[in-house]
Amino acid sequence: MAKTVASDSKKSIKSMLVSREEFLKAKPLRHPSSTWQRDEKGLHVRVPRKRASLLRFIPLVRERRVLLDEQGALVWSLCDGEHQIREIAREMSERFNMRVPDAEAALQLYFVHLSKSGLIGFVLPESTRKRYHRRLNRTEKAVEKGSG
Repeated sequence: MAKTVASDSKKSIKSMLVSREEFLKAKPLRHPSSTWQRDEKGLHVRVPRKRASLLRFIPLVRERRVLLDEQGALVWSLCDGEHQIREIAREMSERFNMRVPDAEAALQLYFVHLSKSGLIGFVLPESTRKRYHRRLNRTEKAVEKGSG
């Protein structure tokens, strides 16, 4: 069961544990090939799918389509790599009459879903990126040492 941002001290962004503060400083970024269009039903988002080489002869839908409601559309509009999750939570709080901790918790779950769907990525704070790269370098060295 997922824990809320307000009560959980560590979050995971793409299999990397980050503190609550680092999570709130992350800047979500829409998939660069995504397109979207608004109509009376909501915001329709389209993202091209990767084609698996074994499945190239099987007809597949070539894009992932998602319909976002009013809250989702607001969040999507702010996933530009410039707005921190903290800022998006404040905007949601003001626009939809929510408490900021509730908006943060909702965003944590929503961003996990969008990220797993390949619709967004994250621009991480500098300190988090440095820590991630140090960990990645240690892992690569351990793999090289074990195979050599």
